[in-house]
Amino acid sequence: MIAGIRHSKARKIIFEHNNLVDLETKLASLPPGVPKIIAFESVYSMSGSISPIKEICDLADKYGAITFLDEVHAVGMYGPNGAGIAEHLDFDAYSDANFGHGHPKGTVQDRIDIITGTLGKAFGCVGGYIAGSAKMVDTIRSLAPGFIFTTTLPPSTMAAAQTAIEYQMSTLADRRKQQLHTRATKDALISKGLPVIPNPSHIIPVLVGNAATAKAASDLLLKDWGIYIQAINYPTVPMGEERLRITPTPGHVGKFRDHLVTALDSVWTQLGIKRTSEWAGFLGVGEYSQPVNAPLWTDAQLGLKDSTADMRASTTPLNILGNVVGQHQEAIQTVSVAA
Repeated sequence: MIAGIRHSKARKIIFEHNNLVDLETKLASLPPGVPKIIAFESVYSMSGSISPIKEICDLADKYGAITFLDEVHAVGMYGPNGAGIAEHLDFDAYSDANFGHGHPKGTVQDRIDIITGTLGKAFGCVGGYIAGSAKMVDTIRSLAPGFIFTTTLPPSTMAAAQTAIEYQMSTLADRRKQQLHTRATKDALISKGLPVIPNPSHIIPVLVGNAATAKAASDLLLKDWGIYIQAINYPTVPMGEERLRITPTPGHVGKFRDHLVTALDSVWTQLGIKRTSEWAGFLGVGEYSQPVNAPLWTDAQLGLKDSTADMRASTTPLNILGNVVGQHQEAIQTVSVAA
């Protein structure tokens, strides 16, 4: 996205991260007749934060801008059909949609002018796409040199991508399992005093705060524990905010989670890395009950409707999550047999 902005040679104005007041101030500073495009992400991969998509669309309407939403870290993992965060924000509308009769109108996703996504990551292939109105897509297809002078993807790759997309549209099981594993992993890390940077998504950043230490932690995890976690250092994140970034998958079941937590706890002790209590709320560490950090996937969407009864029965949160994960594993096996 940054490369595209540079190649366009258009004037670039950066607004503060998820700051709607700053965005509106900068939009208002431009003459009404100046073409404007607001380019932003749905899930920010280094922090796990989620953008206020609806409110950004409101500002775009108010100031005559078009919107460009990058969903590469969300497609396949959010929404009843796996289309991303914008779809997830109208979960019920898209759950009940009959796409043979058209797409739901007036939704957040319907308001976005251009959505870009990837066929990698959750879909396990290679390549990417944009989605928008027929006129918008045709304009880009006709004028974008990056598309015009690129060799098309092989048919085998496209067939694999189509199959992956159709599978993710057919079942919520993988998305629910990933979210349940994420909740369980965050809870387990927090219980050990490991400084998880809170957010409402599937990404788990663990704060280190020093580049050399982050690399040392990454090296130790691989050498002593057989776990590869990339250290995230400057310029990807600001100096002093170095971290390890973890993304649980549907396959990271309890035994892998337990191994990870034990390994991280040991490495933190071995290297003397600061724990949650020593960060005093820096980047939100320790502020886990704030509403802004509530998981985007609700309990009802995850099938946790009976969790209150389970808690009354003195079942631990991790056991509750484990029970639900087991149910979804059975659902995945059923889908596989049917396929």
